[in-house]
Amino acid sequence: MSAKKKRKKKKGGPGALIAVLLVIVAAVAGVVIWQARSYLSGNATAAVVKASAPLGNSYSGTLVVARNETLYETENMTRIDFVASEGSRVSKSGVICKVYSSGYNQTEISRLQSYRESIQSYHTNQVLSTYVDAELDSDNEEIASLAQQVRTLVQGKGVGSLSNLEKQLDSALTVRKNYLRQKYPDDQTLSELYKMENDQLKKIESWTTTYTASEDCLVSFYTDGYERTINSTTYSQLTPSDMKNVIRGVAPEQSTVSRGSDPIFRTVAQDEWFALFLCSDKDWNPVVGESYRMQLDGFDNYMIDVTVESFTRVGSDLLLRMRVNSSVEPVLNVRTCGATVGDFVSGLQVPIRALYTLDNMIGVVVLDGGVQTFVPVTVVSYLDESTAFVRPTLTGSPLEAGKTVMLF
Repeated sequence: MSAKKKRKKKKGGPGALIAVLLVIVAAVAGVVIWQARSYLSGNATAAVVKASAPLGNSYSGTLVVARNETLYETENMTRIDFVASEGSRVSKSGVICKVYSSGYNQTEISRLQSYRESIQSYHTNQVLSTYVDAELDSDNEEIASLAQQVRTLVQGKGVGSLSNLEKQLDSALTVRKNYLRQKYPDDQTLSELYKMENDQLKKIESWTTTYTASEDCLVSFYTDGYERTINSTTYSQLTPSDMKNVIRGVAPEQSTVSRGSDPIFRTVAQDEWFALFLCSDKDWNPVVGESYRMQLDGFDNYMIDVTVESFTRVGSDLLLRMRVNSSVEPVLNVRTCGATVGDFVSGLQVPIRALYTLDNMIGVVVLDGGVQTFVPVTVVSYLDESTAFVRPTLTGSPLEAGKTVMLF
């Protein structure tokens, strides 16, 4: 048994030792080579990831925006009270504005005010002559203060919103009227005054239209005259010639419905719009259903995904009709602008020396707070002899511009 054990020891000893020595030598050699490469390149062992302009084929032209919008118009409008603000999101049934027609004027409002003053005078001189009422006195003081603010604003001596003050004054008058009706009995004279006031209110309301949203939407009070001719319903029939007219600012023909009417506002669907892209590239053969990326002039770092729905080529003019499934807010008040469309590929710039292979995957090692993370990447192209254009293979990776990567 002892001889057998000795033979086993003899068989395994030198071989195992040699293998260990080879591993150590290889490791040391790797470190030496890495250090030597670092020394030759300025002792740099890490580099900062840089942002890169998108690569790919691109085509420049002019964009005409077609929104999923509804225009609201009216005739004989004399005044509008804006409830929603420009560009705001309004929920279904939310109040957008109140519009007053030509029958509405200051004379009718003054007549209503005179009836209310008559009611107040009658209460003061007849009903309340023997009463002391602190709450009523407080209401009267508030009304007097609001009335004075309205007078000051009308005379051009104050600042603020006349519409808001009128609403506050009307509310204060209503509160006082309801209080008087509840606490103090009325007589035939007072009943007649109340009837005159109520009839006048109904008369004014007959000239007032309150507009509400039929669905969740954005609202805008700016119009350009193209809302009925360039929208989500008509865009698929528009031609390169139509687009040239819009770009030149040629006014569209007015329909029988809109002639003589004044635009009030438009409601716009939030997350869908259409891009009509006109260019003159004879070599571009777009594909229906293909997705591209689009950048608008003046919108830095804002790339939009678009899908081609149809296109028309007339002579040297190419018109692409594309769907955009993203927020319409950036182009809510844009009708035309320059644009670039193409099969852009976004990515980052890293040194070629940062590329490292692990488990048959090419990637980079990101350094963040002392933690090293291997991030698989796709090498899109080599920009020069020392720089690679890459994209992270997985979404949500820690590789981004400004981060540090190891060099090998």
